Amino acid sequence: MNGLVNWEALRRQRFAMLRDPKTPNVDWNAMAEMYDGMAKLEKAFTQKQVDCMHLSAEDTVVDIGCGPGRLTVPMAQKAKSVTCVDAFEKMLERCVQNVRDAGLHNVKPLLQSWLDEDAVAKIGQHDIAVASRSVGMFDILKLNQLATKYVFVMSFANAPSLREIQLDFLEGITDIPPMKKLPDERMFDYNLTFNTIYDLGANPSVVVLDDGFERIYDSKEEAYEHLRFVGKILPEHEERYRYNVDRCLMPLEDGRWRMLRKTQTYVMWWKPSELHLP
Repeated sequence: MNGLVNWEALRRQRFAMLRDPKTPNVDWNAMAEMYDGMAKLEKAFTQKQVDCMHLSAEDTVVDIGCGPGRLTVPMAQKAKSVTCVDAFEKMLERCVQNVRDAGLHNVKPLLQSWLDEDAVAKIGQHDIAVASRSVGMFDILKLNQLATKYVFVMSFANAPSLREIQLDFLEGITDIPPMKKLPDERMFDYNLTFNTIYDLGANPSVVVLDDGFERIYDSKEEAYEHLRFVGKILPEHEERYRYNVDRCLMPLEDGRWRMLRKTQTYVMWWKPSELHLP
């Protein structure tokens, strides 16, 4: 790397700082229902992210760490095909079900760990490679090998993450520790990814979009029932759970209730041919 600052090292430092050594590895299969529920709450905002991407009806796309298909479905509605890749069966099952519910037939599911040494060979090259809030975006050079036209990465932009918002609904209920905070969030945000890509020779583009989790409910009771996917609510925690939900509800003039948790997302992309590979 030619620059005076090793941005990739700082990126890895950031992820290490956010990781709690006392917390066991997450069982992502057990998290599939929660992530699917949260993804459905941000459907309108997700569409705005996909609308920023250079996608055409001739493009083949690969979605690394697709989860329940938050991006896979709207991308498949615009692209020639999407290969959705995940290492966890339940996540991939949710993605496949959401693809079916959308009436799509141009999606190929692939159960594959991104961490395998032969992952790139097994996944194959596509026009566009995408990694959103997933392990795929932690290895820029590896991700770059999958694309011929563009690489897209996206995550939360110095704003509350999905996990943080989920845990807000469970505040005072769960023993899951809160997300770690860094001493200077802006110093360790998407600028690290941008500068890493820039130092590797590419000219990345980035946009920051208003994002959030939103739904309109006919009643508070409907909200309480629908949002239970966020985690296990024991009877003795019901009152606190409802209090947590109430904090996010706003009354509408027609008597309904709006749930909105605001955040922001960055969408960053570059041409893979521009990167200077070691």
